[in-house]
This record gives sequence, structure tokens and C-alpha cells, in this order.
Amino acid sequence: MQLFLASSLLLLAAAIAPTRAQRITTIQLDGVQYFISRMNPYSPELNYFLAYQYCRSLGLQLASFETKEKADSITTYLLNAGYNKYDFWTSGNNLGTDMYLWMSTGLPFNATFNYMRRMSNVTPYQHSDDSMDPVDLPQGSTAPQRTARHGTEHVMANGCVALKQPDFHWEPQHCGEIKDFICEQTRCYYYNYGSIPVSSAQG
Repeated sequence: MQLFLASSLLLLAAAIAPTRAQRITTIQLDGVQYFISRMNPYSPELNYFLAYQYCRSLGLQLASFETKEKADSITTYLLNAGYNKYDFWTSGNNLGTDMYLWMSTGLPFNATFNYMRRMSNVTPYQHSDDSMDPVDLPQGSTAPQRTARHGTEHVMANGCVALKQPDFHWEPQHCGEIKDFICEQTRCYYYNYGSIPVSSAQG
């Protein structure tokens, strides 16, 4: 019995070791460090939520593209690197609200440029202008909506934004689909919080 237990522990350690010792490769574009799952042979394709968790486990976050320059930079790199056969999760989503937000930063999509593929009914098609369109993004206030939407399947079906091959336009996809993903370095923010020291007994 002890021999069996010792053998099992050795097998478990051998299985875990490659994961724990995994060395990741990142790239730097315009001062931003990116982890592209397709570049790393041990990185699995994942659904949106597991991709988010995977990035966090590396001390990174799913990538957000708040500026045109940042979006163009990653798109150009992916095309030149020959990754135009793969879709990549970003942090963009409209889960639980009627507007698209970057989950890693909490910011709404930038209204000055738009790489979202227009959706007409169920069939997507491309358009050439960069202006916002009612079909693409909800109009009105950019403040997050306070009321949750009903029907989780509808939310899941078009809730998460991927860079879609072959030209990496942005397209809402089912959050449960398995895809590659892009992480970026976690940003450091300065918060002007007024902290009140308390003890757990104060409640």
C-alpha cells in the first residue's frame, strides 16, 4: 500500500511539474507587454472565462484596446506573425449590460473608432467606415447600466468580444467558445482612497 501511495505521489508530481515550471514568452509592443497564447506551446485554447482566469494566474489580464493605436499595433503584429487562422479573446464584453466594456479596465468602448463587425440579424458583414453604428453598439449614455438583462443564454451567445480571423475585426461571440487569447501586463493605478483603520471586531 505504501509503495502504491509513493508511486501515485511521484506520478502526480511529474504531471504538475511541467505546468509549474512552464516558462512563458511575451512580446512588447509600444511599451505594452503581451502574452499571446498561440505563441506558447503549453497554453490551451479556452472559453472566455477560463482565458480571463488564465491571464490572472500569470499576473496579467485579458487585453483591452481603448485606443486606435493600440488596436492597430496588435492587429499588425498578429497578421505579420501569421496568426490569421485563429481567433483571440479580448477583455471586451457586454455581460449583464447593454453596452460593450473592457472588463480589464472597466472602460466603455471608445466612440472615436470602431473595429466591431456589424451584425445584421444573425449574419455578420463588414463595413468600411470607422464610425459607431446603432447595430454595433448601444447608443446613449456611456455610464454602465444598473439593470441586469434577462436571459443568460442571449448574454452568453453574443456577450464576449474576440479578434476574429482572418483580419482581426472585433466580433461578439458565444462566451463558451474555445479560442486563443491575448493577455497584457497588469496596469498600476494610483488610487486616491481615504482609508479608515478598523478592526474585525468593529464590524
